[in-house]
Amino acid sequence: MKVAKLLALVVVLGMVGVAVAAEGDAPKKTRTPGIWGKIVKVEGTNIVVAARTRGSEDTKEVTVATDDKTVVTLDGKEAKLANLKADMFVRITPATGTAEKVVAMTKMPERKKPADAPKPAE
Repeated sequence: MKVAKLLALVVVLGMVGVAVAAEGDAPKKTRTPGIWGKIVKVEGTNIVVAARTRGSEDTKEVTVATDDKTVVTLDGKEAKLANLKADMFVRITPATGTAEKVVAMTKMPERKKPADAPKPAE
């Protein structure tokens, strides 16, 4: 009887271990490469962006084409290309070719700080 209980416990722990290991193999959320920067101007169906590369303060002007299929949002709400103005912050995907998604913001989004980050001294 004790052997049967011990065997059952080993089987249950083994299944839990397999489940935990499989969870670790779950695909990680990947970031879609895109263009991040500040709108310089909107010319017809093109957006000219002062684009930044991750980890750099240097910018490079990039002209991005849009079409009727391009989804545009402004501050989280559906918008049109005509609603976009110079100096708005923008994230455009994909990084090459015609834009599929344009996410524009009137203010620079704040970076999320880790919960365990030390608070600045007052």
